[in-house]
Amino acid sequence: MLVLGFKMFLRMRGLVLSILSVGFLIAILVATSSVVNYVVLQAQMLGGLISPGDVYIVVSRNSTNMINSRVDVRLVGELNNVGYIRYVLAQKVLVVNLTTDSGVHVIYIRGVDDVGAFLRMRGAYLNGSVARGLSEYDIGELVARLFSIRLNDNVSLSVDGKHVDGRIVGVFKSRTQNDAELIVPMEVVNKLIGDNSTVSLIEFALKDNVDSRKAISEIVSLLPGNVKLVHVQELKEFVEQMNVQMLDFLNVWSIVVYVVVVGVSYIISMRLVVESSYELFMFRVLGARRFHLFGLIVMYTVVIVFLGTVFGIALGVVGVQMVSTFLRWFWPSIEIAPFFDISGVFQTIILSFVSAILGCIYPAFKYTRVKYMEQHL
Repeated sequence: MLVLGFKMFLRMRGLVLSILSVGFLIAILVATSSVVNYVVLQAQMLGGLISPGDVYIVVSRNSTNMINSRVDVRLVGELNNVGYIRYVLAQKVLVVNLTTDSGVHVIYIRGVDDVGAFLRMRGAYLNGSVARGLSEYDIGELVARLFSIRLNDNVSLSVDGKHVDGRIVGVFKSRTQNDAELIVPMEVVNKLIGDNSTVSLIEFALKDNVDSRKAISEIVSLLPGNVKLVHVQELKEFVEQMNVQMLDFLNVWSIVVYVVVVGVSYIISMRLVVESSYELFMFRVLGARRFHLFGLIVMYTVVIVFLGTVFGIALGVVGVQMVSTFLRWFWPSIEIAPFFDISGVFQTIILSFVSAILGCIYPAFKYTRVKYMEQHL
């Protein structure tokens, strides 16, 4: 009898609307979770980059970034004469247009005097050979994948009307930010900008077992007034804090969504009690006990919420993947790959199940406590 009643309730008006109401709520949550999962994963990868160690850089005092920094190249020789310093590496950073078979892309290039020494200091793995001369470049693995660049591809670099042509002779992986750059000999950058008297920055590291405070004090005294010394900081703590904030946001957003699901479950169960009061009353007349009717109301609400949750998970996953695909079609430089793992699916179903029970318990319990004479026929 109760099974028949349950099937009858599933044919009620508004059933599809109830499923869609729950589904859209869950879809919003799943889409948000998918994007947050991607952001957290990328942040973890960033936090896992190899630390450059106790490294310092010299940049111009009035610069706002590495690109507009200008440091006199003669300072490199002065720092090389300091006994506390283990190595000195001049670098020139520039934003250029990279023309490949796939199109024109904006990319950071970094010019160094010795590309091989630079890659060794970064602990890089190189597929190919070290770039030498004006026509050979080494590219980071990340940007190579992003722009579909392969070994031995011919490319062109251009900026402000000047350009140089060359070939990709090596693809490297260093697990540092340099994996998103093109590393070229210094002469390539000098030809593009027509200036070989300055560099963007000078990187150096102190020798082991030296008094860093004393060494830095002596080095600062050698620096001219138009430059400043910057200590390269760790990324790990910053990334971990960012991940905590992202997860806190997701937790608060999830609570809000599930509270609304509780409210929707309450409305679904109340609507069942009000619109099917005659049918429920007839079940009681025919001998159904109160806990049977209680279970019938709860089961109906849980099934509706479950169907809405499954629909919402599917809609959220498919929807966010479609949006990310369209973005890649129209803006190839945007690489967003949201994902929703299987543990998130089970967690969403379980929490929706709990929310449905919390929302329907009071209407179901209230109805079972009503006496026959109080029923509305």
